[in-house]
Amino acid sequence: MTGTDVRAAGGCLCGEVKYVVRGPLRDVLICHCADCRRWHGHAAAMTSASRGDVTISAPESVRWFTVIGDGPRPRRGFCSRCGASLFWDAPERQTIGIAAGTLEQPTGLQSAGHVYVSQASDYELFVDDGLPHSAGAATAEASYPPS
Repeated sequence: MTGTDVRAAGGCLCGEVKYVVRGPLRDVLICHCADCRRWHGHAAAMTSASRGDVTISAPESVRWFTVIGDGPRPRRGFCSRCGASLFWDAPERQTIGIAAGTLEQPTGLQSAGHVYVSQASDYELFVDDGLPHSAGAATAEASYPPS
């Protein structure tokens, strides 16, 4: 495989913003933190890729929002036309998070685990899905890129 091969593609609900990924994607982490719940309306299923492997069409149509708070805060990218949640971007990381539901099928990805389950909403029921459940952040990002 060459560096120009598209490994994945996706986009927003209205089609204004599209992206391609020309490198490996991390398997999906399901985040239950309060910020993701508010941003997505429920837990967020997120994959990630190296920044240099992601090309966004119509980047002027992506709006970025950062929650005010202490320390470095990630920004979240969404389509300015339809409002679809697309990206999670922490400035200190070499990767950019991509909302897994925005990827074209088939993704070839698997769910890798649940993170921030300590912040899950009281209506969520956790079943034994065989995946690891972490009270806080995952260590999967540290092992990126996937082998």
